[in-house]
Amino acid sequence: MLIYIILLIVIFMYGFLLRIDPTSKGMKLLFLFLSFLSCTLVLGLRDYHVGEDTGQYISIFNSTDVIPLKNLLNLFGKTIYFTNVNGYTNKVENGFLIWCKLVHVFSDNPQVFLFLTAGVTCFLFAKFIYDNCNEDVFFPTIIFLCESTFMLSFNLAREMMACAIALQAYTFLKNQKIYQALIIIFIAFTIHNSAIVTLVLIPILLMKYKNTRRTFDFAFIFALLLPFVAILLQNRISLLFPTYSSYYTKNYYQNSLGIGTILLMLFEIFCIIYMYRKKFIVPNSEKISLIVLIYIAFEVAAYKVVMFSRIALYFRVYLMIFFNKVFQTVSPNCKLIAKGILLTLLVLFYLSFAMSASRNYTFFWN
Repeated sequence: MLIYIILLIVIFMYGFLLRIDPTSKGMKLLFLFLSFLSCTLVLGLRDYHVGEDTGQYISIFNSTDVIPLKNLLNLFGKTIYFTNVNGYTNKVENGFLIWCKLVHVFSDNPQVFLFLTAGVTCFLFAKFIYDNCNEDVFFPTIIFLCESTFMLSFNLAREMMACAIALQAYTFLKNQKIYQALIIIFIAFTIHNSAIVTLVLIPILLMKYKNTRRTFDFAFIFALLLPFVAILLQNRISLLFPTYSSYYTKNYYQNSLGIGTILLMLFEIFCIIYMYRKKFIVPNSEKISLIVLIYIAFEVAAYKVVMFSRIALYFRVYLMIFFNKVFQTVSPNCKLIAKGILLTLLVLFYLSFAMSASRNYTFFWN
């Protein structure tokens, strides 16, 4: 747990760089570079036993070396990377296998693979923050570290990589560049098919809000209905993605909301209500609020279908810019209180993650 505490303290120390000149792009870049490099080092230098699925990713990487590249060019498909003596097979998306093949060009060392995967993922999250959080890059970085994204990268490296790629579509959609956004979402889809859910963002982000609050009222109902629609369409979804059909019927882990998660969700809902009452005066705050509502809806629905919490991740990451919108809405005095409450919840959330058995940290050389 010590390494996680050191990482948290170090990033807070980097935050003093932003005090030198809060408007300097150079200082923001330096802060993001140092912060996400530190996160990359912790993720990339971990032993193979840190994180439930790290060993599986190593197995995929090692197996990919002997798979011909021509077998992976069907980016809509998956390729078998493992077959045991009883004939049981395991397969994974071709886009991720191509990424593994690319790493093999540089090195066959699995540690290099872990480091580069962490590096690309962290770089893309840092880029998203830099592109969309000009008013404040510190709090989005703390949210990345503490809320869930960083810690889940130990166990869900492939999905978090897809999530980091899919995030880049937001910048294009914000600038009405739909074709570039579709390409980005497709690339994420080839890494992990679940990234297809981010297509929902296209109508949300391109929608014109003539009467912001009235449109939000209808969109709010849409957000709440999404998980129920996903359940009703499970047969069709299973036909499209048969590998993931069992996710609807089997609970691979017990989903539970701790007191910290509940408090954080209540705080998020309170913030959305507050911005609604303020008529969403901050640009795009109504759209980001809707995305956060979709995350909450899927997270709550995960009690019925536990894997909905995995779908929620693609919307949950927008918390990084959601709270920036909130802080722009409130008065300076209230902003200090809001940041204090949020920071306390985030640190407690982070420490609870750090204490889990699967994140008992050791370096690869130990």
